[in-house]
Amino acid sequence: MKVFALGGYGKVGLPAVKLLAQSDLVTGIAIGGRSLERAEKAAAEIGDKATPIQVDSSDEAKLLSTLTGYDIVINAALDDTVVPTIRAAIRVGADYCDANVVNDQALQLKSDAKAAGITAVIATGICPCISNLMGVHAARQLDEVEQLQLGFPYIFNWENGHDLTPQQWHDEPDNSLSALHAFRPFIGWMLSLAQESGVQTAQIYHDGQWVGSDPVRNSTNVPLSQGGTGISHPYLSIAPLFGGLPNDLSRVPPVEMYFSPLPPQLHDLLREHSLRVLNGEMDSETATDAFLTAVDSDPHRWLTLPEDYVVPTALWVRAMGHKNDSAGCASCWFVPSMWNVEGWFLTSVSLTVAVRKILRGEVQKHGVMVAEKVFEPLPFFDEIIAVLPDPPPDGRLIDESFDWLQ
Repeated sequence: MKVFALGGYGKVGLPAVKLLAQSDLVTGIAIGGRSLERAEKAAAEIGDKATPIQVDSSDEAKLLSTLTGYDIVINAALDDTVVPTIRAAIRVGADYCDANVVNDQALQLKSDAKAAGITAVIATGICPCISNLMGVHAARQLDEVEQLQLGFPYIFNWENGHDLTPQQWHDEPDNSLSALHAFRPFIGWMLSLAQESGVQTAQIYHDGQWVGSDPVRNSTNVPLSQGGTGISHPYLSIAPLFGGLPNDLSRVPPVEMYFSPLPPQLHDLLREHSLRVLNGEMDSETATDAFLTAVDSDPHRWLTLPEDYVVPTALWVRAMGHKNDSAGCASCWFVPSMWNVEGWFLTSVSLTVAVRKILRGEVQKHGVMVAEKVFEPLPFFDEIIAVLPDPPPDGRLIDESFDWLQ
């Protein structure tokens, strides 16, 4: 089968294309994008199956002629290319898959895609997709779901695609201050979300009933890396940003809670500034400056990891609700061996798995759909592990637990 990879030379596209080229299902891959030079370089890395093509997705007429003859279009380009590329895929009769955010305009093309007999699955990265499938899996452990909750111990660098992990504070303490400054745009953006959106409440079970709680001010219970649970304060609690949880499985809308992989005293400092933003005491830009200025003034105090530091669990999903007429909580989270897999690369792997499933004909539905509507969680997770070049020794993507609530 022939694959057209728009943005196939980028951070997400190139690893996905390399993985797909190893499959016997794929006979040829076009590497498309505005830069012919980058497409040629990527094609040279992949080998005989790859062909570089210069294409601008904003020119829909040219895009139509370029996509003709391909079985599936992979979109690893920018979000604004999603709708025109799906429209073109519909007109040429090619299936479609991307790893972008959930796009409501794309979902409105569902009937057109269905009439054309094509399958278009959008947003097949870590979040959305993997997180959504974790939400489906957790929800299935309950008879009735009150709320789905997503936890991120996460800070991101948009420039190079790197996450800030607790391991960096162990391995590179001398570089931790400069590393923190590199993440300033993300920290500032998150504090601006606090300023714009306020706090989304998390449902807790108290005195025999579900009640809303502000997790930033009141704390929440989270899975711990060494097992069990602990009490923690997120620095932000909001409605899902990118459609990272199914919104039709619970009585109360889902919530995302953002923690950080920072040393605990530094996380508390970040939360303190987030609270000041939430309380209207300062704006997000002032809070970001004040946060980093405090760290600069005494880096040893703020950047040193305590000896008893417990590494936070990376990306957890929790379903709160009822099972057998009793309150319960089903949780799942990435196993520790997955924490060293770069976020961009895991998105590429998830995209690869989605494309492979479409190419194998495992998705029978036609239309424009999100991942949780077409993929089964556990088989999807198993294939992610199978596709990874260096799979974890335990052979698992997630751990899970179930707890009764009093």
